[in-house]
Amino acid sequence: MKHRMKRMLDPEVSLRARLFQLLSTIALAEFVLVSAYTILFGGSAGHIALMLAGTVAFAATVALTFRSGRMRAGSAVSGLLYFLMYPLTFFSSGGMYGGAPVVFAFALVYVFLATEGWARAATMALCVAFTGACYALSYLRPGLLVRHTAQAEQVESFLSILLVALLLCTLFAFVTGVYRTENRIVQKQKKEIEELNGAQKRFFSSMSHEIRTPVNAIIGLNEMTLREPLPDEVLENARNIEVAGKTLLHTINEILDLSRLETGSMEIVSADYATTAILSDIVSMVWLRAQEKGLEFRVEVDLALPTALRGDEMHVKQILLNVITNAVKYTREGSVTLSIAGRTDADGGFTALYDVADTGIGIREEDIPHLFTAFHRADAQKTHHIEGTGLGLSIVKQLLDMMGGSVRVESVYGKGTVFHIEIPQGVADARPVGAVDLGRRARTPEASRDSAFVAQDARVLAVDDTPMNLMVVKKLLRDTKVAVDTAASGAEALQKTLETRYDVILMDHQMPEMDGVECLHRIRAQAGGLCRDSRVVCLTANVGAEMERLCLQEGFDGYLSKPVRGETLEGELARQLQSGPRA
Repeated sequence: MKHRMKRMLDPEVSLRARLFQLLSTIALAEFVLVSAYTILFGGSAGHIALMLAGTVAFAATVALTFRSGRMRAGSAVSGLLYFLMYPLTFFSSGGMYGGAPVVFAFALVYVFLATEGWARAATMALCVAFTGACYALSYLRPGLLVRHTAQAEQVESFLSILLVALLLCTLFAFVTGVYRTENRIVQKQKKEIEELNGAQKRFFSSMSHEIRTPVNAIIGLNEMTLREPLPDEVLENARNIEVAGKTLLHTINEILDLSRLETGSMEIVSADYATTAILSDIVSMVWLRAQEKGLEFRVEVDLALPTALRGDEMHVKQILLNVITNAVKYTREGSVTLSIAGRTDADGGFTALYDVADTGIGIREEDIPHLFTAFHRADAQKTHHIEGTGLGLSIVKQLLDMMGGSVRVESVYGKGTVFHIEIPQGVADARPVGAVDLGRRARTPEASRDSAFVAQDARVLAVDDTPMNLMVVKKLLRDTKVAVDTAASGAEALQKTLETRYDVILMDHQMPEMDGVECLHRIRAQAGGLCRDSRVVCLTANVGAEMERLCLQEGFDGYLSKPVRGETLEGELARQLQSGPRA
């Protein structure tokens, strides 16, 4: 008995098994009490023998059910046994005038809770039919009923009601306790999952920051090397470093994005953006990679495409880059084509249409449903030599789901693939974009880069706790002729802003003792400070739309993520200088 009670309270045992054991224990106790009542109040020998045999058979069925683990079949058989004994109780206790109706009610509760699925429906139907037959037979053959005295029938009815009420109260108390326990377990598990997701998010964010910091130095210093006239061998090495650095950065971004999507911390942030600007960025990032493989990269833009759209520019760009990069990776020869158009929907909304077609190895029809599964790679035997995490298309699908978009794939194995992408966007400027040459900028060699703007009268303060990052900023801004001072901490920055007037401050976010946000607020409120109205840009390795929005909400005038390109840094600096001091 002690073992049985321990098993019924054990949360490791399935709820169905515990409930069946409790119900069976209650039913068995009822059989024992009814048998004892029959013996004490003079039941016939045959009647007593049948009651005892039924009780033993019921107990054996329950025990066998637990040993075999076949809960559904065992519960159905025990339910039937319960009702096979019902006629004996019914006719020997006065039928509807005794305690049989109450016992019948408890029997239905037992069958309903102890069984499930087809077994529940079938057993309850049999039980109702069996009970109906007993009532019909007692009506047609009243002589079969063993009638007791009126006083005895009242006692039997009262005891039956009391017994069943106590049994039902025990049942409901147990079920309520079980559900409370299960709820506590669920809440505890939910809390543990939330803590795990938070720890995972912090880990990936920290990992991203720690890796981006040295990558910022590698890419930044390598860019300075590429600006110099170099021997062909050195130039080739520098370009290889650039490609490797960008590949590493892309991998970091994919891992971080997947983490954000899985923890639900990825957000869609809409803003107006120029159609040609986003496409130009995509082309410039892909063109060189396609050229290195000897592929033709074509861009086809519908002349009627709106000049400016409203949506999450960063994630739209990410979706297209992931798909186009995949197309380039899996195409050995031929071409990759990006086609852009738009569609005005019946409700007046606008949907941007992007098609990415390649002449690559294609995808088997049976592999297409698995394309958007994380870490999955179709035709692994044929593609094992191609670098990649297998996360890109999974991220594409999840981002599209968040944006209300869709992706459809058509492919002929061995001949090529087309990805059809649809993304609902707002229209910020309906004027048609017209004819554009997105390839011109991408085809321009790095050496022919336009000279940086010159602002020799401007003064900039770069704040970062990593000396290498400060050196990168100074070198990237060297051609602008601006005067660049550096500070290795928030405290040092406050001292410098107290003594020197700076037009623009480039502020790292994650620094020890005083982070960039606190430093910004203290600069704004600094008594006697010379930079209370200076433009402050957050230049950080903490990336993402959420981080950008946080920085702008905290009062930064701009946001740049590391690693930062020289051209991007120069452009942001020029924009801030043109804006002038804060009002």
